[in-house]
Amino acid sequence: MEDTDNEHNNNREQEREYREQNGHLDLNDLQKKWNEIQKEYRKQYPSLTSEDVDYRSGEFNSMTDRLAKRTNRSRKDVQKEINDWE
Repeated sequence: MEDTDNEHNNNREQEREYREQNGHLDLNDLQKKWNEIQKEYRKQYPSLTSEDVDYRSGEFNSMTDRLAKRTNRSRKDVQKEINDWE
């Protein structure tokens, strides 16, 4: 039960942080979009590994931090790119 509470609190904290940084973008929507475009994204950045693009519930920001580091950009830039991906 405590793990579930910690995960829930972590998700809420990430959502709050994300809204503060990105205004109108919603972290849940971004995660859904990521699940749709992940394969295309890896084609765009072939140096990314499956570990780089994988995330567990509540760890989306950690994943985008890894992507930012591997592509020499900021987390905000990576998240905006995911959001704007066609």
